[in-house]
Amino acid sequence: MARRKPARSAGRRALAVFQRYRILFVLYGVGAAAGLRELHLARSGEPVDWDSEEWADMTEVLSEVNPEDPDTDFLKGVQSIMQGDQPGFVTHFEDALRADVKHNEFLLHDYAQHLLESGAGWREVNEAMNHWRDNYPFSNETLTLGLGTGPRTQADASLLRRELLAVPWIGDAELEGYEAAGRRGWRVHITFRPPLEVDVREAVAAVSILAVPEADRARLRVTCRTLTDCSVAPRSAR
Repeated sequence: MARRKPARSAGRRALAVFQRYRILFVLYGVGAAAGLRELHLARSGEPVDWDSEEWADMTEVLSEVNPEDPDTDFLKGVQSIMQGDQPGFVTHFEDALRADVKHNEFLLHDYAQHLLESGAGWREVNEAMNHWRDNYPFSNETLTLGLGTGPRTQADASLLRRELLAVPWIGDAELEGYEAAGRRGWRVHITFRPPLEVDVREAVAAVSILAVPEADRARLRVTCRTLTDCSVAPRSAR
């Protein structure tokens, strides 16, 4: 049985980085069998799956050829994700970030997203998010935010979208339902309005409107001191 693959976007990211490193194989004249196999695949045009043996071999070869390069740590982090090694993923990504990487958007974006999903403090999340956005202000990559309370009606979905679009730095928001562990969940994919500074607390406050009783939503607004400490106040309050 084939192993379940991560989201296609992650596969495309990994494949894009892989395409960049094929040139290194030519430049360095790697004679290892794994490197030759990758060159053959490049010439034949056959796709290389990121959870395949070829991807693992490519990462190993690059680790030998260019072990100190932060992009190598990025690839090792991707390999850790494939193996279900969350601590390894974090370690490799943080090693790359310590080199003040700015050219690898996937690294900057994915690390910021990881901090948000892992429950890091709001200052840490905002710093990582703005570091990514400062270097890639016109990126099409999105911020994915899980919803504690999802919409029950189309009116709920419309309200959620209005609240999100009222946040200055949010350019658009796409609501998505999904199934996980037999349960229905919701998340929203947020795009950005450059070059405004990002404060993720504002997005959390916006999606939290669905936790407010329906009768009170028109007169109350949600504000968040942290990513988990939120409160309501009259919309007219300043």
